[in-house]
Amino acid sequence: MKTLKIQLDFLAGPLWKGVWDVDKNTATTGIPAVDGDEELAELDAKIQALFSSYYEFDSHDQACWFDENRQKADKDKMLALLASLNQRLAEVNDGSFVVDDELTAFYSEL
Repeated sequence: MKTLKIQLDFLAGPLWKGVWDVDKNTATTGIPAVDGDEELAELDAKIQALFSSYYEFDSHDQACWFDENRQKADKDKMLALLASLNQRLAEVNDGSFVVDDELTAFYSEL
């Protein structure tokens, strides 16, 4: 059984893609039920865009600055997106993977 990590990094959506698909020349989760789902791809992109928007370059006398205040202000929006993501993952889960969600607890505590 595979484990799907839910975590974020700059320009990386929450569906952690640790498998390189040589045929498609792209990173994937390696879980067909996840990689082939358009609704998950859309939620992944929305969450990535929101999180990546907190980064500013050549700002605040730093090469790369992270706006923690905006992140906190968007807490409810992010939690709603994560809830939708987890709900969809539960719907498509065919028993071949488990979800390790590191984000929901983090955002709940902001």
